[in-house]
Amino acid sequence: MSSFLIDEMFPPSAARLLRETYDRDALHVSEIGLQAVEDSLVAATARAEGRAVVTENVVDFAVERDVVLVFVLKRHLPPGGAQAAALAKILADWARAAPDPYLGPHWPDAG
Repeated sequence: MSSFLIDEMFPPSAARLLRETYDRDALHVSEIGLQAVEDSLVAATARAEGRAVVTENVVDFAVERDVVLVFVLKRHLPPGGAQAAALAKILADWARAAPDPYLGPHWPDAG
């Protein structure tokens, strides 16, 4: 799966970097009018579009069973402007290593 829907706690520029630098299909929730909506709507959109949800909200997405969830904790990313680039690289590396991920939670290596 090379398509991502990035949740609002991450910078929108991470989606742009995934598209431009890593040639990955990526959208940020703010680009499609999903900022500050219920997590179930984010998951439903990702499911309908065949995207993996990228979030750090483990508890909020725990009930989702039929969507790919990629959990990345912000504390494992550098602060400030370097966060988007680090997240984009983690996701691109994960997509390369797991081209056909199972439905459910994934924890890409942020180290």
